[in-house]
Amino acid sequence: MNYTMASNSLKIGLGILIICSALFCVLPTDISLIRSGANYTVHIMFANLAMGLLFLILDEKRLLFTSFIACAVLCLFLKSSSNNVLKLPTKTIQESLNVAQLNIASTHEHIYETIESIKNTNVDILSLQEVAPDMAMLLKQELDKLYPYKTIVHRKEDFLGIGIFSKIPFLSVDTFYMDDIPNLGVDLNISNQRIGIVSSYVYPELSSVDNTKIVSQFKTIETYIANQTNPVIAIGDFNQLQFSNYLKELKRKSLLNDSRRFQFLDNPTDHILYSSHFDCVEFQTISNRFTNHLGIKGSYQLNNSAANAQESNTQF
Repeated sequence: MNYTMASNSLKIGLGILIICSALFCVLPTDISLIRSGANYTVHIMFANLAMGLLFLILDEKRLLFTSFIACAVLCLFLKSSSNNVLKLPTKTIQESLNVAQLNIASTHEHIYETIESIKNTNVDILSLQEVAPDMAMLLKQELDKLYPYKTIVHRKEDFLGIGIFSKIPFLSVDTFYMDDIPNLGVDLNISNQRIGIVSSYVYPELSSVDNTKIVSQFKTIETYIANQTNPVIAIGDFNQLQFSNYLKELKRKSLLNDSRRFQFLDNPTDHILYSSHFDCVEFQTISNRFTNHLGIKGSYQLNNSAANAQESNTQF
């Protein structure tokens, strides 16, 4: 009798653990431990799948269904976190805006190879993260002909900076801060439409103490984007996986779409997000002989909603 009760209690405990593991990943909350749990969504999803197969062998039907349902919930959660368009929109004759994002902090030993990779991407807008002052001078010099319009701002704490290099003239340049952490915003003219480019770097969450600072950083970016009336592309190294609660909340509150489709075997923390005024017609990883993930780049075209908004603004 005691053995049966212990067995039932163990099964109930396992069921609760399986359900909680799924909720641990998907629930939006300000609790640091739970928010960071989303970074392990893929691992937990596969663990639930494996447990479901084990319970199938052991003929434990309730635990089997519980595991598979939790696995399905996490699959849907991951799908909703990425660009779930089965086929990217086709490029049209309309002008495209090609954008790239690179964090060059780990490329100092082979910076000239990185510069060649940047030149080979041949994008219109280049967002760079963690640029040291000496690297800033070198990049300005080496990329001056290709990108005549540029702006770099450095953090006061460690002097690492973010920069935007452009082939297209800036209509305006704005720097906005969370404490002493800078973010860049520039406006450009594309197809007679004013658009905004936002470049940000968010510190990694190394401990629970970092949660408040990270939340504040994301809220600063959200507020800035919410105040934009033009189409927006937000670029940066957010140090969050695409299914993290921080990034999902940024996309939800700022009404931004993710350029990246879901990747199981890679855990990138750099992202290009765009407003519904755009169609993402191309997205890929930038690599060279030193690394498989130097950065990312995408191609964006204004769609009908942007054209209609522009026409409405003209009428008024």
